[in-house]
Amino acid sequence: MFLNIEIAHKLVFYILFLFLFAATTVFIERLLYFFFTFPTEKKLIKKEVEKQDEITAEVLYHSYAEKTERGKGVLMFVITASPLMGLLGTVLGIMNSFLTMAERGVSDIAAVSKGIAFALEATALGIVVSVISLFYYYAVNGLSKKAKEELKKAVLETIKLKGED
Repeated sequence: MFLNIEIAHKLVFYILFLFLFAATTVFIERLLYFFFTFPTEKKLIKKEVEKQDEITAEVLYHSYAEKTERGKGVLMFVITASPLMGLLGTVLGIMNSFLTMAERGVSDIAAVSKGIAFALEATALGIVVSVISLFYYYAVNGLSKKAKEELKKAVLETIKLKGED
């Protein structure tokens, strides 16, 4: 047979589960950063801004603000690639069904339906992984925006207090 459905099935599903694992790992790392590391960094940037001039304070703000954006690229990749990987699984499953029909005829419904079932499973898993990753992306993006605004507020307050001295 041209295509071994078990190998294709496993490969597509392993890749999709790898995508889900990567997205979940990024999401958890970002949550840990925003809830545990970021408050400490916010205090640190306040102390650093007190010692520096306004231009250096702006550079510090941008370097810390850039940290809040980490991981979003991975999430965007998974959001985009998961449905495409599911589509690849769909194409492989349908190809397998047609090859089975060509070899055994339409009368072997069990063999034909195996390829169709694989196609539907791959499509569903690709969409599920993408939707979960999309949720992760919006959560991380919201936390990132909130963190940037907190940083900006902290920097501006420190500069204002420093100017009053």
